[in-house]
Amino acid sequence: MNALLKENIAACGSDMPILCFLHLPRTAGSTLNRLLKYTFADRAIFHADLLAAYGGEAGLSATLAKDKALYQGMMILTGHYGVAHPLVRQAPRPLGIAAVLRQPVERIVSLYDYIRACPDHPEHAALSRLTLHQAMDAVPKFAAHCRNAQLQTLFGATDQRGIMAAFNRYPYLLGRMDALEAFAQRLLASFGLTLGGALPRFNERLCLPGVAPAQQQPDYASAVARLAQENRAELAFFAQLPAVFSSRPVKISAGAA
Repeated sequence: MNALLKENIAACGSDMPILCFLHLPRTAGSTLNRLLKYTFADRAIFHADLLAAYGGEAGLSATLAKDKALYQGMMILTGHYGVAHPLVRQAPRPLGIAAVLRQPVERIVSLYDYIRACPDHPEHAALSRLTLHQAMDAVPKFAAHCRNAQLQTLFGATDQRGIMAAFNRYPYLLGRMDALEAFAQRLLASFGLTLGGALPRFNERLCLPGVAPAQQQPDYASAVARLAQENRAELAFFAQLPAVFSSRPVKISAGAA
């Protein structure tokens, strides 16, 4: 942590923006979360930690409705949440939104394989008995990831008008997973920092003995074709997304408005 960052933390006041890093599953979020935690320590607040502290989503929402003290000293808010979450909608300070996106079909296939390789995942038991194609209908919590989920999480919309409305509401910093270091460098630059080198990858690919990947399933081609059809909006958005995209300048420093 360099001197500039220490100054920013010390000066973290009521007008200083919060950077919301929206961790989309299977987009190198674990790698970036480690970077954020290492860099910002207890100024990087995790959504999962807030759920544990306040008794789940209901408890967190009830707390936010009457008390905003949990935002005090916060510089980064990271985790599996979206722009429609009360943490975003009820924030008492300006916000910037950051996220990494992945090719939509590839991301969904990776998520399916990941869940099947994690015995402690809540959907593991259900997905272990189903092919990818079957799981798209039979497991609601997984199915929610199969239809433009990245757009819904980031913008609360899948159409151009809704996305542009989100861009007008918040400054966005977006990157492609295949340009992770470039995205991380731009994100750190918002705080006047520089990435020191290549990021070590975490949680990349898990393999559970005896569990075949989706690509080996007899109905895999049908599943991919259906995913391509149902994620048309997200595929189109991703195809136009540059390595790193900033909708408006995101500058977070001491005294920023």
